[in-house]
Amino acid sequence: MGLVTCGLKGFLLDGRFGLAVVLSYVDTARLSVVWSKGCCTGKVTQMRVVTTKSSGTVSAVMLLDPDGSAVVPACRFLQHILDSGGSPNTASAYGFDLKNLFEFLEETGTDWEDFRPAVALNFLGWLRRRPSRRPAQRLGLAMTGPEGRLLAAATVARVLAAVSSFYDWAIVAEMFDAENPMRRQPDQSLAMASERHRPFTGGASRQQPMRRQIRVKLPLRLPRPLAIPEVEALLNSMTSLRDLAMVLLMFDGDCVPGRC
Repeated sequence: MGLVTCGLKGFLLDGRFGLAVVLSYVDTARLSVVWSKGCCTGKVTQMRVVTTKSSGTVSAVMLLDPDGSAVVPACRFLQHILDSGGSPNTASAYGFDLKNLFEFLEETGTDWEDFRPAVALNFLGWLRRRPSRRPAQRLGLAMTGPEGRLLAAATVARVLAAVSSFYDWAIVAEMFDAENPMRRQPDQSLAMASERHRPFTGGASRQQPMRRQIRVKLPLRLPRPLAIPEVEALLNSMTSLRDLAMVLLMFDGDCVPGRC
């Protein structure tokens, strides 16, 4: 006496994804697969970020194309991040951001050396229509499309910043002979904003506020106040009377960093 069951199982072989129909005969003693046959296959089109460890530490972060080959310019940039003292998590985050760039270039048939401001505008629109594969990190409103929730504006801004850093490096490495496609210009309006917090010695810096011409507008979120247990835990963690006095002054006086 037994039961024959049927199911689908996915597999990945040589860069190709397939589904296998699995028939199993079930009895009271054991479960045995008696027949299995692949029914359909399709090419895996997504790039992936992989890390290589040596002696327990990350020695390389690589971006691989769908065929498993290294994306050379991106891999060299990620190795530069590690060589310059960046953490493996930073290099991995840059890798996932550049993954969006090179997937866009592959879909549009554009070489990374032909990435210009006009193409960057199309890339911005492509990012704004790209579905997110990660769960939401916090409650709030989000744009959705036919495939679900779209990338958040903060995520798009981070990707654009990573692409700008990548092309800055490519120019220094003499691999890119044009100006950075993510053009930046002095932001005079930000410099004249009266409500913008400025440190006490902020006027001593000769740096000017810069803003990328290709950017996404970020929503302004209200600050999230600390709960009473969190405030008590913060006060109890103070070991210096000076620090305790400053924190109590901010709490009791309703101070913000620009007024303290």
